[in-house]
Amino acid sequence: MRSARLGPAVVLCVLPLLSACDVASGGGSADGLLKPTAQAGATARAGGLGSAALVSRDTSGFTVSTPDDRRKVRVEQDACAPLAYALSGTVVGKPATTVVREAFGEGAEVTVVLAEYASGQAQQAMDAIATALDECAAGFTATVDGDEHKVGKVAPELAPEGVDQAMAVGATVARSSGKATPTKAVVLRSGSTVAYLSGTPSVPATVLDAQVVKLRG
Repeated sequence: MRSARLGPAVVLCVLPLLSACDVASGGGSADGLLKPTAQAGATARAGGLGSAALVSRDTSGFTVSTPDDRRKVRVEQDACAPLAYALSGTVVGKPATTVVREAFGEGAEVTVVLAEYASGQAQQAMDAIATALDECAAGFTATVDGDEHKVGKVAPELAPEGVDQAMAVGATVARSSGKATPTKAVVLRSGSTVAYLSGTPSVPATVLDAQVVKLRG
């Protein structure tokens, strides 16, 4: 599969809509978007998220499965919550529908959450993450499934093209065990659907490219 072409922006708008680029670049409100609600096995709307979810045949060299449990994320600094959710493999806000997948292969573990939002809320979720990156790039502390994670400096990375908006970030996360692991997050928006991909130590191109293709339909 051909790798998705990369652009130099943290948030990349590939549609010629200036207002969309303005909003995605930060400065919006995260009100009402600070509670993660992603749940494995949620029912997708007809013709929507189910058809966009990854399966093993989409990702050569990877095994894709559906996790049994939702991930519980707590953040000490509220301003950093949207960024913590993206890095931890859960969602920003209260989407109407979610579908969760996990992909394992090439030495990487990737959590993929697809979220379908009400009108305007997908844009707000993207904006909330961009704002959190502006405020929390120096790092923060979060608790994921009861394990304390100290997130170091969060840096923007190249974002893929092919969707309405995309952003990518990387950080080194130290767990309570003392082990520090690189963590990457890529967030994609196509219309009212947002895909959150969180991977350690990376989000391999095979998984990312496959999700971009399926998200576009």
